[in-house]
Amino acid sequence: MPARGHGTAPSFNPSEPRELPRYFTQLEFLFASCGVTESAEKKALGICYVDYNTSEQWLSISEYQPYDDSQPALPYSYDDWKHAVISLYPGANAATKYSMADLDRIMGKAARTNIKTIGQFADYYRKFYQ
Repeated sequence: MPARGHGTAPSFNPSEPRELPRYFTQLEFLFASCGVTESAEKKALGICYVDYNTSEQWLSISEYQPYDDSQPALPYSYDDWKHAVISLYPGANAATKYSMADLDRIMGKAARTNIKTIGQFADYYRKFYQ
């Protein structure tokens, strides 16, 4: 696994919650590449790539409790913890990725700018269908 801050290491900025699923996707790619399979190790690595305050918050989640892969009746797996982390960030869940306020902002900006070129329309179209 790469060191924190290395160019190949995953990163997450808490002020950009929509990036959280991408962080976990990158992390899980590295788990597969490096043969990391134990839930406890995955959770430990999951917090080592984020800033101190974020790691403290993620450590305090009850789903961070140790998990024994050989005894699945014990709480909590890496996936349990990951879902708990994602639930902390509005906008990180694909189902709530964009709000009505986002749509209103895009439409309001388009109404004020008077779309005059195909390029401007294309920009509006892409933003509308994000």
